Amino acid sequence: MTRLLLWIAGLVAAGLLMIYLWAGKDLQAMDAEARAQAPGQFLEVTDGTLHYRVEGPEDGETVVMVHGFSTPSFIFEQNAAALVDAGYRVVRYDHFGRGWSDRPKGPYDDAFYDRELMDLLDGLGLTGPVHLAGLSMGGPIVMNFAGRHPERVSSLFLFVPAGLDVAGTDSGAARLVRVPVIGDWIWHVFGRGILLGDPQYDESALAPEFRLQGDVTRQMDFRGYGPALLSTLRHFPMSDRERLFRTVAEKTDIPVMAVFGDQDATVNITSAAKLIALVPRADVRIIEGGTHGLNYQRHTEVNPILLEWLSPDRAD
Repeated sequence: MTRLLLWIAGLVAAGLLMIYLWAGKDLQAMDAEARAQAPGQFLEVTDGTLHYRVEGPEDGETVVMVHGFSTPSFIFEQNAAALVDAGYRVVRYDHFGRGWSDRPKGPYDDAFYDRELMDLLDGLGLTGPVHLAGLSMGGPIVMNFAGRHPERVSSLFLFVPAGLDVAGTDSGAARLVRVPVIGDWIWHVFGRGILLGDPQYDESALAPEFRLQGDVTRQMDFRGYGPALLSTLRHFPMSDRERLFRTVAEKTDIPVMAVFGDQDATVNITSAAKLIALVPRADVRIIEGGTHGLNYQRHTEVNPILLEWLSPDRAD
């Protein structure tokens, strides 16, 4: 009986391994040939090759846009266009593991994302203070950066920022994928389907100008995308990051603005009240009917708020 159980266990293990290998058989390398398809430019920094784009007049005030968990920097296309039209210098970049950037191994934690942003600014010669715009996971990234390096930040604009109340972060499924080996197998085999099952990616009811201006699936064709996201899930908490917001409030005088959607299924609207309590000087707006993709799906309403915030005539 023992030998039979061992034989069955061996067959199951072999089957699971075959499924794992089959799931990744078509993944490509993110190399020079692949990057030849990308718009923008590349910068060699501490952790690898970082993809970025710079648009707008050289003498314009600089706005650096920091995207979220899974969709790369083209998620800001509509916002960047409005900023450039208004005379701003706009810098966008793909987080490591996403878009056209490298997929380094290791923990994707606070220090990793802080280093990534600092390396970008230093590499582009942006040593003076810049405006930072963070989207979703980009929210706690820029809050962490501002708390650590307030001299490099002139203002913070947050689109539906994570870091406070985020749905599903403590669910059974979320806890399971954080378990070593088991979580790696589940994420490798089913991660793509889980990500594309997000209702945000159903754009069938939206006019083209209110959709993502890029193919979110293309980055998934390259090895390392899934592990990068899984490492982020394991090492970069999306909720209960009150300390980051409190540090900016108490140890800096950096102006803060945030826009939330009251129908956001990812960042709970309760985050708005929490942010106000943590950063009393923050200007917080709520878009009625806004979802997690409001920065582009509702850009005709959000962009005027962003431009008003950045205006030199704004009263702090």
